[in-house]
Amino acid sequence: MGRPSRRWRPPAEPLSADLAAAVERFDRLLRRISDSDLDRPWAWSQYDEEGIRFAFFRTLEELTDLAVKVAARRQEAGRPVGRAARLVGRHHVAWRELWSIVDAPGESLLDRVPAEGEWPLRTVLEHLVGADLGFLVVQRNAAERRAAGLEPARAGDAWERLAGITESQFEETFKGPLAGIRAEHTRVHDGVLELARLTDEELASESAFWDGVMPNRFRLGRFESHIRQHTIQAEKAIAAVAGPPREVDRLLLLIRRAQAEAEAAAIGAEDILEETGGPLGAAIAARAIELAELAGVTA
Repeated sequence: MGRPSRRWRPPAEPLSADLAAAVERFDRLLRRISDSDLDRPWAWSQYDEEGIRFAFFRTLEELTDLAVKVAARRQEAGRPVGRAARLVGRHHVAWRELWSIVDAPGESLLDRVPAEGEWPLRTVLEHLVGADLGFLVVQRNAAERRAAGLEPARAGDAWERLAGITESQFEETFKGPLAGIRAEHTRVHDGVLELARLTDEELASESAFWDGVMPNRFRLGRFESHIRQHTIQAEKAIAAVAGPPREVDRLLLLIRRAQAEAEAAAIGAEDILEETGGPLGAAIAARAIELAELAGVTA
């Protein structure tokens, strides 16, 4: 009560930009190969029988190990992950997985209706991103009201200011290409990462939404559960119009999940991820080019 109002803005460098760029490059290049390309020869150490497929698993292993290293470094430095950061980290993993799944079919399936009465992918994403933004506005509004010594209440006329976008701008975004939709969800997600700074006291305090007044701990958990709910819906919609995911898409999903787990482990200690993840990012970027060339894909 009585604390200065927070100026809500995403962290300048919420996660390791170099590592994220390297994995993104790996994803974009290798998503263009076929399942049969996975059998092309590639070797690492004594492992020379599984071809390019093993390079995906080697990348997965390295990213998984990175998450372990980050957690160990935090423990050694006495910088544990806070409760809010753990909840936000779970949402971050779900966010990475969603976009791996949605990126697989690309633009062409956005408006294909999977079955009568079911949502096309564009509608699923509009609902999902709109909910994330609404959840974020609730938390920003709650923080302002706590700072002013006010009881929880809905955002009302402050919604667009707290959202950083007008309703008409949001609607226009979801009439446009997938890249714009992804960029808007990234903007919202950067704001969600800011919630990792909530204290245990703030987590226990309450905020108001359409469902009434609820503890913030519940609301942070809703970020993950809601995105998971509609990721399943997106998966079903994609499968209905394009068939099941390829092996390449399944492998890239595993890599994105491992990347996100390493990033989530570093929330609140991003410098540790920068230090430990930088060399790995360079290795992954080089591997992406190598594998693409082996599969005949132009980098």
